Amino acid sequence: MKKNIGIIIGVLVVIVGITAYMNMRNSKSLIALQENAQFSIKENGNEKVTLTLDQIREFGETDFKGNYKTKGKDAVEYTYTGVPFKNVLKEAGISLDDKISVVVSSVDGYAVPYDIEKIKEDDNIYLAYMKEKEALKGKDDGGCGPFLVVVSKDQFSQNWAKFAVEADVK
Repeated sequence: MKKNIGIIIGVLVVIVGITAYMNMRNSKSLIALQENAQFSIKENGNEKVTLTLDQIREFGETDFKGNYKTKGKDAVEYTYTGVPFKNVLKEAGISLDDKISVVVSSVDGYAVPYDIEKIKEDDNIYLAYMKEKEALKGKDDGGCGPFLVVVSKDQFSQNWAKFAVEADVK
């Protein structure tokens, strides 16, 4: 019995080690995207394109309003600058016709799924890079950027993705 427990513990240690190693490698690539103000687009897990901030700005830059709420405080309306998320995907060469969701991943490992119908809506989901005419700061500088996925129709900002670096269209 003790021998079996030892084997099980050994297997679990190996699995945790492999998972940690794989996560560490992925984290390094996500941090590089954030530091270089780049956003990666994947389709069904396969890398399609990595876009720079300058490229993204060319996809229909616009100002829009969003209500940002922090814990214990009332929502505050801010003006953000960004690009409709559907424009970013279109420019990346991805058709949304046969897709069901987009999962946005952040540098801190947080992931937010968005229904494809919400992505297709006008004036709803944006890839923002400015707030009140100032560039979004990165995580190390106390900000929420360089990219922030804003759901402008979201009253309390609970579906936003701070520190966004990657989207996987499925």
